[in-house]
Amino acid sequence: MTTERTLEIVRAYYDSWKNGIERFDEARLCSVLSPKVRFESPLGRREEAAPLVEAIARFAKALKQVDFHQTLAASDEAAVIYDCQLTWPVDVLRCAEFFRVEGHRITSIRLVFDATEYRKAAMP
Repeated sequence: MTTERTLEIVRAYYDSWKNGIERFDEARLCSVLSPKVRFESPLGRREEAAPLVEAIARFAKALKQVDFHQTLAASDEAAVIYDCQLTWPVDVLRCAEFFRVEGHRITSIRLVFDATEYRKAAMP
């Protein structure tokens, strides 16, 4: 896998949801995710694409804008730092996301962010 191809796939991942739910592109998202993608975040883990796509669609409902700060890639790995402007539960969420791409699909995503406000919002 070339660095350029890895970046192309990661950009397609973001392009599928970065403009919020009105422009959410499920088909494009599914086209870049391995069916057995491993996803890890402070809120949990997923081992398949379908539940991850559902979670990203729910997240996109609260998304107003994404501001990208840094993208790094080498061979089949990439890292992206960005801010999400949201309607809920925080105004701005700083994220770092780490990818592994194999066979032209994302096989692993590790998302890092401060989940404090998400956890508070989930409590009754």
